Amino acid sequence: MRGDDSAAFTRRVTAVIVALGEGEVVSYGDIAHDAGYPGRARAVGALLAQQGDDLPWWRVVRGDGRLVAPNVAAQAAALRAEGVTVRGGRVALAPRGRFSRRPAPSRPAHPAGPETAQRAT
Repeated sequence: MRGDDSAAFTRRVTAVIVALGEGEVVSYGDIAHDAGYPGRARAVGALLAQQGDDLPWWRVVRGDGRLVAPNVAAQAAALRAEGVTVRGGRVALAPRGRFSRRPAPSRPAHPAGPETAQRAT
């Protein structure tokens, strides 16, 4: 990345990571996508490896839930302190984010909504 692009990437990725709430666990790819850089998960990992001490790095894991920080035990402990279930070095369940088990919002039976469905009959 060029200097300007690198600075913009760092700013945007950092903003997304800082905005993560307690118990919210997402993947490196989620961060890249939300920052406007889809497909740049590895660059997010590199950024966290360089600047992670100043960011809530423990809330970012691999897409399959695996912990990958240099100190997996510290990451697991930090996540558990926020109510995240970690089993076998992976996030099993989180209160918020990619690994939560919240039901999907209910959708109307007809794509245009119930009013249109009644008029169509």
